[in-house]
Amino acid sequence: MKKLIQLFTLFIVLSSSVVAQPILTQSNFVIAFTDSVDYNIADTNTVVNTTVGANVVFDYSNLKGYGMVQKAYYLNPASTPGASSFPTATLSEKSDASNENYTYSKSSVDSVTNIGFIADIIDFGLTTATYNVNPEITMKFPFTYGDSFTDPYAGSFSAVISGFTVTTNAAGSVDVVADAWGRLDLPNSVSIDSVLRVKRVEYLITDPIVIPLAPTIPPITVEATIINYYKPSISKAPILSFVEGSYSQNGSVIQENSTVLSKFPIIISVDELNIEKNIELFPNPSINNIVNLSILLENSTDVQVDLLNTLGQTIQQVANKKLVAGKSILKIDTSNLKSGVYLVSVTLNKKTKTIKKLIVE
Repeated sequence: MKKLIQLFTLFIVLSSSVVAQPILTQSNFVIAFTDSVDYNIADTNTVVNTTVGANVVFDYSNLKGYGMVQKAYYLNPASTPGASSFPTATLSEKSDASNENYTYSKSSVDSVTNIGFIADIIDFGLTTATYNVNPEITMKFPFTYGDSFTDPYAGSFSAVISGFTVTTNAAGSVDVVADAWGRLDLPNSVSIDSVLRVKRVEYLITDPIVIPLAPTIPPITVEATIINYYKPSISKAPILSFVEGSYSQNGSVIQENSTVLSKFPIIISVDELNIEKNIELFPNPSINNIVNLSILLENSTDVQVDLLNTLGQTIQQVANKKLVAGKSILKIDTSNLKSGVYLVSVTLNKKTKTIKKLIVE
């Protein structure tokens, strides 16, 4: 295994030996449908490297992970649930973190436009956003260090609320800038030269939502920051991504998401590896609305167990107590959960965290 890692690292170093400012084009940026990309899920407490400029160093060599992989799928839009809502789309993207969330885009020689999405939003259910008034430009070609643009966009949001299909208009803007390029240092001694960092900041607000026979819902604000690191000769998809987003209303957050994804292996400490082996979920998928969480401990330990959705939000706290040495089995009630993918977070002594994927059918 050590030799394989060394050979892998050597390959990356050799393939990245030419230092040149990277340029994004349609041919090296747009991913073909039927492709998929595996991403290692990293600790969302990771601090974003804010270094800007040319030929800089992005040091993420101490990036920590959860030992989990998330797959992104790139699909023919015609084969997805939103085919009729997004007839001009040339690509649809989703991940295995959710069965219902899709984004839709259209590419050309000079740009990529986001024409909408389908997402399951807490308190609003399955929502379709269609930027049919003015699509959102998310990338222009060619694009390289120092390039930037701002693009206004507008469209409509629709959802089924209280049994009624309601629609409201929305408008926003996006700022995109390539603020740095240089060497990206990742765990396992991987260093990649000629990496371009692209920062994208989103802001959108809807009109009030009118529901028949019910109070009008105040406007919803959507905000997001996406930081991607690109090396086109290695992958059309980002090598490393930081994503933060939220839906809010009247100044209060309804739903938020924080994700860090890496295409390359992430450091998992010896302690984390040992803990990973000593924590099991069964049956998985769940059966009869009950899942057992088995935890094997060498010593008496403070244990906190939380059930999360795929956005990292806590749905319920399963346990927060001291467990004695040996094997303990905790019961997780899934009777109130919709079918889908969830995460079980196990924190030992308030510092070492392990994430397990749970499937509810």
